[in-house]
Amino acid sequence: MENQRSILKNTDISLSLRFGFLGLGMGGSSIAAACADISTNVQNNRFPYSALLVNTNRIDLDKIDTINPNTQKMIIGSGKGAGRNIKLGEQMYQEDAEIIGEAVQKQFSNTDFVWIVVGLGGGTGTGSVIEAIRTMMENGFKKRFGLIMTLPRSSEGQTVLNNALQRLQKINGAMTALGSIILVDNQKLYSHFSKNQPTATVSEYLSYSNNFIAETLHELNIVTSSFNPVGENHFDVSEFENLIKTPGVLHFARFTSKASELDSAQSISHAGRLKDQINEGVLSEGYDLSDATRLAVSILANKPTANRLFNFEFVNAIESEVNELAPFANEKPVAHYVYQNKDISEVYFYAVFAGLKLPKRVGELVQEGKRLARMVEEKQSNEVDPFADMESLSPSNEQQDDDVSFDDLFGDKKTKTADDKKPAKDDDFARMFGN
Repeated sequence: MENQRSILKNTDISLSLRFGFLGLGMGGSSIAAACADISTNVQNNRFPYSALLVNTNRIDLDKIDTINPNTQKMIIGSGKGAGRNIKLGEQMYQEDAEIIGEAVQKQFSNTDFVWIVVGLGGGTGTGSVIEAIRTMMENGFKKRFGLIMTLPRSSEGQTVLNNALQRLQKINGAMTALGSIILVDNQKLYSHFSKNQPTATVSEYLSYSNNFIAETLHELNIVTSSFNPVGENHFDVSEFENLIKTPGVLHFARFTSKASELDSAQSISHAGRLKDQINEGVLSEGYDLSDATRLAVSILANKPTANRLFNFEFVNAIESEVNELAPFANEKPVAHYVYQNKDISEVYFYAVFAGLKLPKRVGELVQEGKRLARMVEEKQSNEVDPFADMESLSPSNEQQDDDVSFDDLFGDKKTKTADDKKPAKDDDFARMFGN
């Protein structure tokens, strides 16, 4: 991993796209901050990305440490948080939507593509993500933004699961008109981390997961523009841009192999390993890859290894596996690149699949949500009413406030919700989300 980082930090690397990150809530802002804190050794471009962090909880926002001077923080609402209430989170975003839009225009004025980042399940990020999409569409970023969303772990409780699934269901219905969506399965990352570092703290895990997401996206953003291509297939910057603008879910895979372990005579076994790694993914898994409409595979090696490995047999084996995984993809280049560092001999494999539907993990969360709902219903039905056999008592003589009405005490009067207060919508936005 250190060798890989040294290659990716060379002074001659360049970015495919200038990314910006709009972080929403505690989870989304933490990831967005980590993405913006990615640094390079390029002169006058140490921090190539920018971020705007938006939260309703001042304490949570203040405790996010950032090293990138281009990262801005913004408090909305009372500063006391949304308490896992997605309607409240949405309402507070709406009330400050105009100033958020102005901040977005200013912060991302030199940005090619903006990622809205949210940890699904809480009140602020989950509640405001739909309105943040409106902000992007109405402030010059239509067709130039995507979503990074984390899926909660199964153990996080019914409220978190319901919040996440409500918003995910709504976004899924509009997915064909949005840019790419990156789903991060917290259960996958948490299980991997806890297995390998069982004595680590929760804060160490959060730091690991945030940086892991940031580094994964950064690597993919520079591979296509920083190294010399070998052969006729080159996955260039314009193709990378088309790929991340493709509606649907974006799936990543990457792995490293020692050059000494790779032999072109065993190309089929190497291609099989690539297939396994693609299915496993790095941020999430469980996709039907045959749904992919675009994909790209990039393989990076030093010059001696490239001369030995990148022959017809190796290329054909890789292409065969890719065609089997995604037979209906319209574009599927397998590109080879050479890096110049002679002291490093590893071979790096990257794969990106675009246009996918939601993974199996979402279905698992739906079933878990149903299971928890049944448990609550069963518990309530089995509860014993201690007053069931008791005759009604006469009213208490205690005085009540004269201004308190019957409806105040027992009525079902509906107060206006965030949905009732929404301003007029952009037509495209209204068509996607129907409200």
